[in-house]
Amino acid sequence: MALTALLVAGMEARAQGVDLFKTVRPQVILSVKRDPNGSQADLIEAQTIDGNYPPEQLKAQILELGRQLNCDPRGLTVFRHSVSEDGSMTSIKATCAIDNVIDRRTGSFHLTEIVRAFTGFPEPHRVSGLSLSFLNEAPRKNTILTFGQESGPVMLQADLNPTFKSIDYRIKINTDKPDEISIPEGPEQNKPINTSSDDRNSVDWSLWGLIGVAAIAVGALVYSLLIRTTSSKRS
Repeated sequence: MALTALLVAGMEARAQGVDLFKTVRPQVILSVKRDPNGSQADLIEAQTIDGNYPPEQLKAQILELGRQLNCDPRGLTVFRHSVSEDGSMTSIKATCAIDNVIDRRTGSFHLTEIVRAFTGFPEPHRVSGLSLSFLNEAPRKNTILTFGQESGPVMLQADLNPTFKSIDYRIKINTDKPDEISIPEGPEQNKPINTSSDDRNSVDWSLWGLIGVAAIAVGALVYSLLIRTTSSKRS
C-alpha cells in the first residue's frame, strides 16, 4: 500500500507539472544505507557534481550532519574521486558512518537535519539542490512524499528507484538560513501542506567495504550529471 502511494504521488506531482527531478540540479548527491551487520550505524556517502567543490566544505557539512544528529561521524574520509575512466572528470567524495540517520524505531529519515547540514554555505559553492537516496529502504505510511512551495525555504519530492531498491528525494533549498528548514515526518505530514511543483553499537571496520557497494547508484548519477554539465559548457 505504501509503495503504491509513493508511485501514485510521484505521478500526480508530475501530472501537475511539478517534477523536481527534472528542474533541480543537485550540487551534492548523498546516499544513506543501514549497516547490514545490524548496528545503529548508517553508511554515508556524499559526492559533489563540481570537481572544484572545496573538500573542506564537504567535510564541514558532514561534520555538521553529525552535530545535528548528536553523533560524531566515524571513519570520515574526504578525497578526490575519478568518475571517468580517463580521469578527466572528477568529484569530491566523503564517506563515513553516523548513527541513526534512519530512525530504527519510526523509520523516519531525519530530513530536517540532513538538509540543514548542507544549508548556509556561501557562493560559489552554495548548495541549492540536493539528491538524497535511502538505499534498500521501503516506503512506509509515514514516508513523506512531497513538501514545500517555491516561496518557502525548502521543497522536496520523493520517488521510488526500483533498480537500486531505494527511496530517492530531490530537494530544492531556497534559503541560506538552516534554522528555517523544518520538514515534517511521521503523523505530522498528514496535516494539509502546500505542494509545488540509544544505544550505540560499535561498528565492525569491515563495514567500510560495504560503502563501495552503496556507491554504485551514486556513481552512475554523478557521471550522468557531469556528462550533461560538460556538454552544456561546450555548447
